[in-house]
Amino acid sequence: MTGVDKGDAGTTVSKEESQSLKILVVHRYYWPDTPPYAAMLRRIVSAWAQAGHQVEVLSSQPSYKAGVENERRPKRDDVDGVPVERLALPNEASRPLVRVVNALRLGAAVVRKAVMRRYDVIMISTAPPVLGGVAAALAARLTGARFIYHCMDIHPEVGRVSGEFANPAVFRILRGLDRWASRRADPVVVLSRDMENTLRKRPGGSELSIRVLNNFSLPAEQELPDELPFEWPTTVFTVLFAGNIGRFQGLETVVEAMGALKDRSDIEFVMMGEGVAKPALQARAVELGARIRFVGHQPVEVAKAAMQRADGGFVSLTADVYRYAYPSKTMTYLEQGLPLIVAVEPQSELASEVVAGGYGHTVPPGDSVALAALLERLAEDKPALADMRVRAEHKASKVFSEQAVLSQWVELLQREDETRRESQ
Repeated sequence: MTGVDKGDAGTTVSKEESQSLKILVVHRYYWPDTPPYAAMLRRIVSAWAQAGHQVEVLSSQPSYKAGVENERRPKRDDVDGVPVERLALPNEASRPLVRVVNALRLGAAVVRKAVMRRYDVIMISTAPPVLGGVAAALAARLTGARFIYHCMDIHPEVGRVSGEFANPAVFRILRGLDRWASRRADPVVVLSRDMENTLRKRPGGSELSIRVLNNFSLPAEQELPDELPFEWPTTVFTVLFAGNIGRFQGLETVVEAMGALKDRSDIEFVMMGEGVAKPALQARAVELGARIRFVGHQPVEVAKAAMQRADGGFVSLTADVYRYAYPSKTMTYLEQGLPLIVAVEPQSELASEVVAGGYGHTVPPGDSVALAALLERLAEDKPALADMRVRAEHKASKVFSEQAVLSQWVELLQREDETRRESQ
């Protein structure tokens, strides 16, 4: 197998040319657990292993969703030929104390494993937030390993917006800890320039090693189904939201906009997923008579099949969250050729690229009037969406394809190989 150099799509580096690195990858959840990052991380790990590196994973038993039958895996597991150690950590949804205890247990396991096994590279993402990064940074410092900090969100800043880390004292402590971890990362990997700018604005942020490397479309393990397991509107303009229905999405704006359009029988909205905000949104939709179909969490294959049928894919964040996160559902929408309807600040990288690329439209976050007007305009000019579909697919294949992104992850380690060879 070979790794592909980011700078030249035709250049490959063989195992003989690339020195094998011993790598520990850490995340609270790993495939077959169900959060999107668990599946994406599996692809990153496999790409590193196929490039000739010795990769191990430290994670937990599947436990992301409460109330479902999570498949129990061996404590010493094997996924795609990569050894995975799984800790028995209980579900922590709406259980803050359990979440802290789980983070401490996982962090202790990172240090233990690093000291015993001695890795060249240790990588962790932001689950658990802050404490996981601190533990991995400490383990790397104790053992001389390179530390890669994959920040899917910027904590604790995003937690201050959600209210989770609203206490000023708690926020200061957590930001101090995360600054310490980030200074030891080589590099901090973030998903957007907006996220990079947030880190740069921290005290000492100008000295950080930062790499902007966005995600790819959520992998599908099976063929897409010909039929959906729920009723789909077939003759009207239909917008789809697929993902977590939580605190950061600002989906109240959708309900208000669709309430204002309740007399437009040619416009419908499908909201696919679960989350803490869903019950309140459902109640408000009934109150307003909004034409919104709420569909529960679906497998990736079903979600992608629904995207192919939709006229628009909705992406939104509450005010200021674009500085700390990037909605990864964007890549999956684009892969399926779905034009975007984006409700984020116009100065954000996401909104700017949508406008420049001509594969969607934007409205300000929280502006239900603007959203309702946009939906009406699009419903009356559906043929115009055809060109957007072509541009969406082009953007996905050129920038966000799995091959394009994974080649950059392999290249990230190849630079480490070069540094080690020069020092020997």
